[in-house]
Amino acid sequence: MSTVGKFVLGLLVFNGLSAAGGGIALMTGTIPEQPSWIEHTDFDSLYFPGVILLAVVGGSSLFAASAMIKRSVGWQAAGILSGVIMVVWIVAEIASIRGFHFLQVLYLVTGAAVIWCTPTDPATAQQHRRS
Repeated sequence: MSTVGKFVLGLLVFNGLSAAGGGIALMTGTIPEQPSWIEHTDFDSLYFPGVILLAVVGGSSLFAASAMIKRSVGWQAAGILSGVIMVVWIVAEIASIRGFHFLQVLYLVTGAAVIWCTPTDPATAQQHRRS
């Protein structure tokens, strides 16, 4: 696997595991609920946002990482989609909680980096698979 491929894989695993962990923390109440986090949303608690964070955001990144490791056809699309999901999640989170945390910058950057660094042309993708 090429250096860029390892970088993308690392980002996918990082995003997936941290989103899954964050989702579980929201669902179990490990992260203390702040009323302002759900004040401008339709959610009554952080449980369902935790489910989305775990299943959709974390799950898409871990699925893409798995597809990349297995060298499955379409792993690039899965990777790019997981990056888009991360970016959309962060933008929606900032808009809905109407607050800002430095970790949001980190995840916005890692999501964008997955989108940017995942090869889209067949020759480059094939090179990542063979290296």
